[in-house]
Amino acid sequence: MADPQNAEIREAIQELSLYLSDTLPPLVVADSVGTLLNYPPALVAQQIHAWMGTQFRVSTDIPVSDYLFHAVRKIHMMGEFNLVPREQLIAYLEGLKAQVLAFCPEEDRQLLQESFDRLGEPSGSMAPAVDNLLRQRRPAAESASASGQDLLNTRRLSLLLHRLEREVHASGTGALDTGWKDRATTAQTLATAARSARSAQDIDMMLERLRSLGLNLGTSDVFQSIGKNLPGWVPPPSARALPPEQIPSASGVEAMRKIVTLADNPAEGLRRFHEMVRSAIERFNEGSLAQAVTMLELAKRLIEEGAVDRKAAESIRNKEDEDLDVERLRRYAESPEQHPLLRDFLGFFTRLAPEGLLHDLRLELKRERRRLLLLLLEVHGTVVRELVLGNLRTPVGQGAGDEDWYFRRNLLYLLRRIPRPPEVSPEEDVDVAVKHSELKFPAPLVKEAIANLSQLKYEKSEKTLVGLLQDLETMLSKEGEGYDPREARLLIDRVSSALARFGTPGARRAVAEHGLRAKPELGDTMARLAELSGQDLSTDKDLVEKLLASLKANTPFKLFGLVLKKDRNLPSLVEALSGTNHPGVRAAFEEIVKRFQGEEAARIASKALDAFAHAPAVAAAEAAAPGPSLSGDLELFGLPALLQSLAESGTSGVATLRSPKGDVFGTIVLRGGKLKTCQTGKLVGEEAYYQLLERPLPGSFLFARQPDGAAEDAAAGGLRDVLALTLEGMRRFDELQQATALVPDDLVLKPTNVKPTPLPGEKDGILVNDLWTRVSRSATPRQCEAEIKADSYRIRRLLAHWMVSGALAAA
Repeated sequence: MADPQNAEIREAIQELSLYLSDTLPPLVVADSVGTLLNYPPALVAQQIHAWMGTQFRVSTDIPVSDYLFHAVRKIHMMGEFNLVPREQLIAYLEGLKAQVLAFCPEEDRQLLQESFDRLGEPSGSMAPAVDNLLRQRRPAAESASASGQDLLNTRRLSLLLHRLEREVHASGTGALDTGWKDRATTAQTLATAARSARSAQDIDMMLERLRSLGLNLGTSDVFQSIGKNLPGWVPPPSARALPPEQIPSASGVEAMRKIVTLADNPAEGLRRFHEMVRSAIERFNEGSLAQAVTMLELAKRLIEEGAVDRKAAESIRNKEDEDLDVERLRRYAESPEQHPLLRDFLGFFTRLAPEGLLHDLRLELKRERRRLLLLLLEVHGTVVRELVLGNLRTPVGQGAGDEDWYFRRNLLYLLRRIPRPPEVSPEEDVDVAVKHSELKFPAPLVKEAIANLSQLKYEKSEKTLVGLLQDLETMLSKEGEGYDPREARLLIDRVSSALARFGTPGARRAVAEHGLRAKPELGDTMARLAELSGQDLSTDKDLVEKLLASLKANTPFKLFGLVLKKDRNLPSLVEALSGTNHPGVRAAFEEIVKRFQGEEAARIASKALDAFAHAPAVAAAEAAAPGPSLSGDLELFGLPALLQSLAESGTSGVATLRSPKGDVFGTIVLRGGKLKTCQTGKLVGEEAYYQLLERPLPGSFLFARQPDGAAEDAAAGGLRDVLALTLEGMRRFDELQQATALVPDDLVLKPTNVKPTPLPGEKDGILVNDLWTRVSRSATPRQCEAEIKADSYRIRRLLAHWMVSGALAAA
């Protein structure tokens, strides 16, 4: 018999007792059980008897035989998990069963013997019934032996830990450097352990086990490691309308949730929550926006669920934006493709939400900082637009200071930059711009209002701009009144340009009348006529005749080949008529080209005549040309987001995916926003689509639009929903990462004496047989993927299944 005073034996017996009570998971006590197997079974039998006595005092309704069976069954499970040598355990259990039977009352001894005899069978044991009894006794605890899935998870974690151990020893570095924290094996081990954890002690023990390998990690390191291995995308916005169970969630998210929620006390939970937020900021600063958003979305849900103290969490949201990389913020904000994700990211931080940004914008004095705030406000879109209108509705105070003028000017800029929803009337936008265009306000504010009016092409806008032009002319004719003359003339430039872009007869006439007025105090009015360039004025006969008459009056004449009167107004007049394909205009331009070769007016006229001659052919070519194409960087757009955007727009065309070297690695054909076909490598159809999401590659894309043949394809039954395929592909990506950590690319596997079992959901027997044959002949997972016509997920999932079930082992 072992010496009970032996420290190793005492610790092993204590851990066994906690394991029998479902306090410790199997993996944690594997070493202790392995130690006890080296001693006579009577030692463990006595411990089971003592443990049973404490349990029986709690509830006398449960038979003694159930407690005894439960204890032996728990030890038997260590062999099912492959946590201790099976042969040694089987021999040990025979002696243990005989010892334990002696403790059983006579009337139940036969039943217990029969239950022991069925322990090796795949099903039919009494374990489920006993588990129910234990759950009734301890309703707050989850049984560690509840299901077959628990067994698989424990086995998976054990394999990952052993793989990590081997990698550490193979490195020969002893203590691990920080690079190990970023490895996929480390991240998957941490995530699997955290997902399997049932208490704070489980997480602490997991970290202690890793420290024994030399990987000195705290919970902050765990968040960083898991965060770096999250998917580089989030589910598309359209998926949010689906039930939660249909939206794939990254396995790492559940791991991080448990790390926070299983903390010993609220203070520790808040500390871990803070570490998770800090890790999300690090992911952002390093350029991984999607991963940062995923982590902050979890943080928001934890606050909403009351998992952390709301007041303390809000304090974190109020100040943590101070550590964000400002240049990274600016680059993302300048990329419209990133706005949906960036909007979710900004919304977590109080100061970067719309209200906080507007508050800072009002007070900010530095120009560069204001520009960044405006960029970030633009990212928030419609929500900010409503807040801007609310601020601009308020009356302008008498004697308002510079702060208010600058703020209102910036608000007008935002109103112009953020698109108005199509269902919203432009009337309020017009009214706000008109209200701020009065000449009693500072010129910079009026200038911004003019820019807004130029985009709002409505009768009231045009009328306001015409009135502004007249008022500015009056102001300049009265010396010493109103704005500085130079400032007033700049405003006239802007008003003339805005009216010219309206393209209405009244707006054109106002510009022409102003231009032909030629008053020195108004500036170069003739130059402003050039704003009419490119517009066809032929529908306004009177306006064309006026401009032609002015053109004739300003045309210089020659004597003996010399230009006797050069007029700088001529190029502006020619420019004004350059879009008007009218007989009188053509005749005048031909005369100018003939008489003034080499002069600026002649060059403009010649270019216009050439455009007139080719106008029908150009129009026909434009009509026949295919729709515009779309191209960009795959990492910037994100393939799931890109494809979902094309699908939601109902677009038809072909997306060609190229590597950085220019090689085509995938093509995706859409018809009316639905998938017609897809190809990558040997794979075609849905499996090719999944492969592109499972193994995302860097590179670029070009989407060429094509005529829509969706109706014909739909009738033939050849179109598939992109959102459903994308969500399935994202789910496969996450499972593939877990499987790849178990069976990495170059791992050589060998069959064991355990028979391979089928994998639920895999019905392709040819694939299963082919894969088993290849891996049995030492083909690596990478080689199997290259040679077998199936996507990576199906191949690695099968290999991981055989590895976890014990049919395969590392060679």
